[in-house]
Amino acid sequence: MHNSIRLILLVLFPLLSQAQDYGDFPLISQEELLRDLALLHQGLDQYHSGMYWYTSKDSVDEAFAAARTEIDRDMSVLEFYKIMAPLVGLSREDHTDIFLPDEVREKVSTQGAFLPLVTVFLGEKLYCIRNGADQDAALEGKEISSINGKTPVEYAAELGSLFASDGYIKTVKYSDLSGFSFSRYLYYYGGKQATFQVTLEGETFDLPSLSIAEINQNLSRRYASEEREGVDSESLEFRVLRDSIAYLGIHSFSNGTIRENAVNNNLKKFLDQSFATMEAQGVQTLIVDVSQNGGGNEGNENLLFSYLGENYQKYERVRTKTQRAVLDNGVDPPVELETFGWLERTFANQKMPDGSYERRSDRGIGLMAYKKAPAYRFQGEVFVIISPVTYSGGSEFANMMATRHRATFVGQETGGGYYGNTSGYSAELTLPHSGITVDLPSLQFVMNVEDRYPFGSGVLPDYPVVPTIEQYLNGDNAALDFILDLLADEK
Repeated sequence: MHNSIRLILLVLFPLLSQAQDYGDFPLISQEELLRDLALLHQGLDQYHSGMYWYTSKDSVDEAFAAARTEIDRDMSVLEFYKIMAPLVGLSREDHTDIFLPDEVREKVSTQGAFLPLVTVFLGEKLYCIRNGADQDAALEGKEISSINGKTPVEYAAELGSLFASDGYIKTVKYSDLSGFSFSRYLYYYGGKQATFQVTLEGETFDLPSLSIAEINQNLSRRYASEEREGVDSESLEFRVLRDSIAYLGIHSFSNGTIRENAVNNNLKKFLDQSFATMEAQGVQTLIVDVSQNGGGNEGNENLLFSYLGENYQKYERVRTKTQRAVLDNGVDPPVELETFGWLERTFANQKMPDGSYERRSDRGIGLMAYKKAPAYRFQGEVFVIISPVTYSGGSEFANMMATRHRATFVGQETGGGYYGNTSGYSAELTLPHSGITVDLPSLQFVMNVEDRYPFGSGVLPDYPVVPTIEQYLNGDNAALDFILDLLADEK
């Protein structure tokens, strides 16, 4: 057995070997679940263009064979989800999402029993930021060292198997388990638990599990006096700081999100004005903050880069495995998945001998970083703030700056892969019997980057900065403060 296959089975079998109590959910027949599993296997194999970028086909096939043996009885949708989710995670592509049916999620919210804490991972440390338990203990801001005898890092490895992240990037697993997600995935993983024994900074509490409604009641009661109305955050920020230093916060590349801004609602206009101001005021150092940028419309990352870097071929290739996949388990009606519309398939892409399609370099968006340089281009020193939330187009901007050696990076490893991602167009595959939906991305973006970081990683910070719990609770930008201190020390 290959080492990679053995590792996958070690991840799956502890998850599947123990039965959990989720409550009163109807059972789906074994035969129907196996038919759903077959459609998922075909969808990942035939449509997902990056399915075997990080996990070999043999390993994926072996994992599906193991999963089939686990479906040895009629199961509830949540039991089946526990088998399905790690298989989807084998794509190691964060754009590959899995969703329970709406009615199941609603029932989970009313019937589920959860750890009554709102938490955040800062690095690999887990903190309580809101106490939703019945006990009025002062838990806020305290580090959680164990839950039921297990460390948060151990939990992150287990719960993280239920969702995909790009490559081998661990920071995303911690980031995605913040807020109430840790409690929710703990329920998906282990089912109902009567009590959680939680140790925070040497003190242990027995916290009975509660429903969402009970937790929300406690949160409302306990934090009702806190300010709830804040200033609407802007997706685009620009300000000149001290000593010829400017801050450029690009928190989204989504045109829709940017249009909702009260002030700056057009990215091109905003960037033109910002870089013109920097030139007029003699700015020498620019801090670009994409730490909250999860991507958006393709091309906006190129637009930002055009003000900072020389043009070059951004992608080695952009490809899709197929234009059309037909999934057929032999019993249910076949499911058809398509990629492009006729216009883009015909004019922006070319069909390859193996039946795949690759983007033409000379038409449409093409393969280059950008098509036209702007009037104002910044030649000074650049710092880029990154985090696990820096993803998709946000991470592609970081990738471009990194491979062109155009910036110093501060913060945490990006959530998006340095060598590329599979995203763009996606197809929704809704499995007919469980009702589970899986988003299958179709475009594999292979970036033209130098071999600077380990395969499967994101952009790594030159200066790692993880906020302290005090900085997090105060809303401080720890990476920005670090850069300003660094620049002050250099004077």
